[in-house]
Amino acid sequence: SYDAAGHRGECGGVVFPQGQDDLRIIVQAASKRGIKLFVRGAGTGFSGGSVPLDGGLVISTEQMDRVLNLDTVSEEVEVESGIVNRNLQDYLEPLGLFYPPDPASFKFSTIGGNIAENAGGPRAYKYGVTRRYVRSITWVTASGDVLTTPMERLSSLLVGSEGTLGVIYSARLSVVPLPETYRTSFMAVAGDEKALADAASIISTGLCPSVLEYIDSKTMRCVSEYHKINGLDEGSSYLFIEIDGVEKEVEAQYRLLEDVCRRRGVSLRTARNEVEREILWEIRRSISPSLARRGVTKVNEDVSLPLGHLEEAVSFIHDLAGELSLDCYIFGHCGDGNLHVNIMTDRRKKEEMQRVEIFVESLFERVVELGGTLSGEHGIGITKSKYLGLVFSAAELDLQRRLKGAMDGAGLMNPGKYFTM
Repeated sequence: SYDAAGHRGECGGVVFPQGQDDLRIIVQAASKRGIKLFVRGAGTGFSGGSVPLDGGLVISTEQMDRVLNLDTVSEEVEVESGIVNRNLQDYLEPLGLFYPPDPASFKFSTIGGNIAENAGGPRAYKYGVTRRYVRSITWVTASGDVLTTPMERLSSLLVGSEGTLGVIYSARLSVVPLPETYRTSFMAVAGDEKALADAASIISTGLCPSVLEYIDSKTMRCVSEYHKINGLDEGSSYLFIEIDGVEKEVEAQYRLLEDVCRRRGVSLRTARNEVEREILWEIRRSISPSLARRGVTKVNEDVSLPLGHLEEAVSFIHDLAGELSLDCYIFGHCGDGNLHVNIMTDRRKKEEMQRVEIFVESLFERVVELGGTLSGEHGIGITKSKYLGLVFSAAELDLQRRLKGAMDGAGLMNPGKYFTM
């Protein structure tokens, strides 16, 4: 009845389909009886997208976790929606392949959930987000029909639809060859906005890292305390950078990165072997658990902005948090403009939560003014649906509701989230 952010709903029951036939029977029975359906993978979302409302029925996909087919010639794999992203990676790696979308929750989140939210991740700058890798989806309509459709048809609507248009059973995904080698580094920069300016400089040189992440100084201090790391530059923000590919190309790109650092007078700490590389990745992936030490409740808003407005947005966010006396931490995928803005608070403190609400609304208004969007990868769910009017006109929202009505006329698929019926 809750997700990773602690958003709670009301669950009337749970079913655990074992495969496609079970899923079809469940949806058909629910459709006949007018029972609301809420599909849940691992519940790692931060927007309440999988949270059941009004005593609805939860369809847990966790027991549909098989690899159904692998075609090494076309480099495509078909998996059930409940397979965990990490488990798919572990299956592919011995075969010299990998699936690029890797949200921070990849050790726990499911492929079905990743598709429903169009998840990104640190490697999105070079490799793109989930949508790029979906070739076709086998899914169950609101009336219980099973369809297999390519991305050129209805499947494109399901990616990012947050379970509101149909139930995903399986997906055929593109995979790519594992990179030959990696160069993984942390770049320490004095000043939050300067770090983002350095990220822009890296991009402008023609360097194309697979990972280009921003971690502000407050967040990095929190991570260093969590891991008991010595030697970090106090007060510095960090860029986490990884270059991958064939060895000759990676070395040329890395020399270009070193040149950028020399010219801008910043330090670069690079992993010397695979063990050190994994340590650097663990630092990046431990941001969320390290922040948990700062407050009982984490309000995690992911916004996406044009790259040219990241510095302005970060300055605005820190100033706004200071004005409202809120404890704010920022990190994210600065290569594609996706920032994770975290307020550490306590939901039991009513007055403080009122200030958090003011912060969130002001944040969204400013992001939209700068040409950005309400979400980069966490979705709309419960938490952001009331702000859709900031992004879409009344005509656009009406068109979306009409699409929802055409595919789910009774409003049984994840009601109360993105769409309202």
